[in-house]
Amino acid sequence: MEAIVLRATEAVADHHPVSSISAQIAAGGSLSYARFLAWRRMVEVEPPNRPAPARPSSSAASRRRDWKYGFTGSRDRSSEMVHLPPARVSEKGGAADDMDPAPMAHTTGTVASYTVDRLAYSPSPPTVFAVVDFDGGGRVPLELTDVDADEVHVGMRVVPTFRRLYTADDIHNYFWKARPLRDGASGGVPPGDSL
Repeated sequence: MEAIVLRATEAVADHHPVSSISAQIAAGGSLSYARFLAWRRMVEVEPPNRPAPARPSSSAASRRRDWKYGFTGSRDRSSEMVHLPPARVSEKGGAADDMDPAPMAHTTGTVASYTVDRLAYSPSPPTVFAVVDFDGGGRVPLELTDVDADEVHVGMRVVPTFRRLYTADDIHNYFWKARPLRDGASGGVPPGDSL
């Protein structure tokens, strides 16, 4: 038998959860019955005419676990430039191995550009990709979630959220997406099966 004991410290007082379930439901948009059935695998939806995604690699995920699970980039000590994904060599100045971790999971960002892709594989088509500029530095392309493709615009405020990307060979692959910022909520949704 195994047991895990967790103890909360005063540091949890600084953590503000994204929102309660009732607040998420109240802020959410409508969902078609067909999409609900597809997400619950109650109906089989024809996949796009594209190659199926490859199954996730656990060894690759383990090598970059701070990036994959914590959305932690790197910040150059001399130039303060944030690198997403983390880098060993700074883009400014070329300093090597002179970086500090830059946690970004609770950082708000702004959509700098975006595209709507109706051909790429997605459990919730169409796929909306955006280049996100984060407050305090850092730029990365992320898939948007919890958004209507017609409502996306340059300048939209977003926060990172940990979501399922796809399932291959019955193995779920998770990574960070971005969702619209609503009512001052912060990012960093814990892993789950939501899309």
